Amino acid sequence: MHLVPHHHRLPRAGIDPIDRHELGLAVVVATVTTPRRFETIAVLLDDARRGLAIVVVSDTIRPESVIDVVECIADPVARDGRVDAIVLGSVRPTGGVTPDDLDRWLELSDIVDDHGAELLEWYVLGERNVWCPRDLLGEAPRW
Repeated sequence: MHLVPHHHRLPRAGIDPIDRHELGLAVVVATVTTPRRFETIAVLLDDARRGLAIVVVSDTIRPESVIDVVECIADPVARDGRVDAIVLGSVRPTGGVTPDDLDRWLELSDIVDDHGAELLEWYVLGERNVWCPRDLLGEAPRW
């Protein structure tokens, strides 16, 4: 999959829905730090799939760091009550998707679901490519 989606403009926070793969990926890619570094990005969406906030956690070098990030934001998300869905991005500038990401996708989905929201997508961004671990499982898109 190509890393940079082609869009004329990004969705506006609180106004435009992020309701399809291309828009979710565009927001995550636009948030990535330059030069690239290991980081995890969480895009928080309301029930109309409009952006509420973007959380960026740097130095998430271990692939399982994405679980730590989601566990940290899950309780405040549940208490807030406005967050209905989450889109994640893991930036791995020197790597890509790993076989363990299949299990991570399932665990992340469970954590988010247990806190009253839905994990729409998780993008793993490597040096030149992007993967969705959900695809590796053959699971249908949640958009």
